[in-house]
Amino acid sequence: MIFLVRRLLWLLMSVISFLLLVVGIVLPIMPQVPFLLAFLYSLSKFSPRFHKWLLNTRVYRWLKGFMNKEKIGMKRLSKSKVKI
Repeated sequence: MIFLVRRLLWLLMSVISFLLLVVGIVLPIMPQVPFLLAFLYSLSKFSPRFHKWLLNTRVYRWLKGFMNKEKIGMKRLSKSKVKI
């Protein structure tokens, strides 16, 4: 029972964030990115199938490699090219 209520709340949050995302696309005053992130997060919490698909997309894998903690910092060559 609690699982069903929690799942319906995630669905409700994803629908609301999607509607706010569409309003943000139409109106230049509202930001779109926070609503897009909230939509994707809540939809992945609602649907395990969507979450699995999202983890296997090319963009996610690229961002995961880009955000790798081992690659933090600048190379020495690029440091020498920066002029202060």
